[in-house]
Amino acid sequence: MHNEPLVTVFLVTYNHVHTFKQAIESVLSQKTSFEYKIVVLDDASTDGTSDIVREYSTLPNVTTVIREENSKGFNLYLGLKTLDTKYYALLETDDYWCDDTKLQQQVDALEANPDCSACAHNTLVNYVKSGKTRKYSNVTTKIFQYPPKCLTRSHFISPHTSSRLYRSSCLNLSEIKNPVVATYDIASNFYFLTKGNLYYIDKLMSVYNYTGHGIYSGVSSYQQRYNAASVIKQLNEEFEYKYNYLLARLFAARLNLFVLKYWVLKFTRNPRRLKKYYEKTLKVYKEKYLNARDKKPIIQIGMPINKKTSLVFEIRREKDRI
Repeated sequence: MHNEPLVTVFLVTYNHVHTFKQAIESVLSQKTSFEYKIVVLDDASTDGTSDIVREYSTLPNVTTVIREENSKGFNLYLGLKTLDTKYYALLETDDYWCDDTKLQQQVDALEANPDCSACAHNTLVNYVKSGKTRKYSNVTTKIFQYPPKCLTRSHFISPHTSSRLYRSSCLNLSEIKNPVVATYDIASNFYFLTKGNLYYIDKLMSVYNYTGHGIYSGVSSYQQRYNAASVIKQLNEEFEYKYNYLLARLFAARLNLFVLKYWVLKFTRNPRRLKKYYEKTLKVYKEKYLNARDKKPIIQIGMPINKKTSLVFEIRREKDRI
């Protein structure tokens, strides 16, 4: 093995007391021909996760950072500032890896393909409540070229965060104005595509536990789409709309926009107008789906229980357009 670690694995955790051990053990069990280190970033957990984190702090290849106060979204960004290895990977500790050769396969792929800025693989989505599972992607092993001609399945993919291994030299924090670009899954995936190709392996080597209680899965589908669209807008601004011809499609898909509104976003060239269009579209969506308490349902049925109380059943649209 190499004496110096070749890979840093950032374990990002907050109140994952029931899943942290499975996550870190799945990293510790990796079989590699090189050294790697684990950096645990505990964002001031309050449920006992920090106590479990401390149990692993004595291992020689594990460094633990337990924040005294919640970083308000900067946990990973602060960790990335300490990065000093050739490659790095991320794992949120409510998920885990399910193949002990994951790191070896990905490092081999990037070592053999220096034109690639990252390597990713397929992920098993586990719906914890129902027990159902599915593949995250339906794409064969291939190299996705930069820049993509368009954001369709044949030219672009956004693999799950747990599946990615990044080439550290492609991450330049000094040039990034908005930390979201380096930390949010959609944004970081696109950012690395501006630095090189993506090597994708069609093999299930991580598990994404969709619990319904996480930062993403714990909010409504409307809020999920709004959050993702907001990040895409910030990503567009980061690159000064250089890739708007691509990002407009991602934005429109998240908010389920009519084609005409998508065309306005895609073909507008003036940056100031573009910024106003994006801001207005987000504002309208927020007011319509997130702030409006009196949104009219498709069907509403009331069943009286007594003179003062009724049980009301409602059916609402899930994919309204704006």
